[in-house]
Amino acid sequence: MKKLLLNVASIAMLLFLSAGAFAQTAGTMTFTFTTPKHTSGNYETNGRYALAVWIESCATCGAGTTAGTSAYVRTKLRYWGSNTNDHLPTWASKSGSSTTGATTGATSTVFTTRTVTWDGTNAAGTTLLADGNYRVCVQETWGHGAATATRYFPFVKGAATYTNTTDVTADTNFTGLTLNWVPSALTTENFANNPEAVVYPNPSKGVFTIDFKSDIKNIKVVNILGEIVYNENIEAATAETTRKIDLSNFSNGVYIVNVSNDKGESSYKVVLEK
Repeated sequence: MKKLLLNVASIAMLLFLSAGAFAQTAGTMTFTFTTPKHTSGNYETNGRYALAVWIESCATCGAGTTAGTSAYVRTKLRYWGSNTNDHLPTWASKSGSSTTGATTGATSTVFTTRTVTWDGTNAAGTTLLADGNYRVCVQETWGHGAATATRYFPFVKGAATYTNTTDVTADTNFTGLTLNWVPSALTTENFANNPEAVVYPNPSKGVFTIDFKSDIKNIKVVNILGEIVYNENIEAATAETTRKIDLSNFSNGVYIVNVSNDKGESSYKVVLEK
């Protein structure tokens, strides 16, 4: 009898672990960074450089400049030209130079803030991947290929919101860094009696439109840190059925739009990409 109980317990534990191991949570990873212009490294006059950003999965994702053991998932961004298409060796080796679903362009001369998002799917964008440890990988090469920098920024894809602050630190190559994962399950709960709305466009360059589908008494927008960036009470007598929310003065990233009335509250995840 003890052996039977042990076996049942073992099977239950295996099923529990398997369920956790194969969980597939939908959501959005948002990574923001800036590539400053270097003052050394044999830059051309206009400061041109090659750049790639891609996603990898790993059992334990290391940070900083340590490569570690990992598996390529998806390229999100790649800039190079006919004379610089050998300047991103780390990315090319890991990805096989695949740019499926990626933003691509010529060798860059723009030194600005960039935002990369990932919806948790494979390279084709057709299959939601298992929860677990992932990382954003960035490689920049400049000075006719004479100088290059590669960094890795880990995050956890799962049912909980994840904000990486420990391993997302600026250096001379990459500044203005933010990295977070927001699961859809936490930001799209709509119950039968709760207020309903449609928020668009999503992503947006700054201005979102909220289309009321039921009575709305308050609109509140919070950032990934839970800070309120917009709060408005809707007059009961108003005949308006839409509201425009301007977030263009705020940083790129994920925001949560909360609409509420006397019956409850509904939340919608939106992405700001200027």
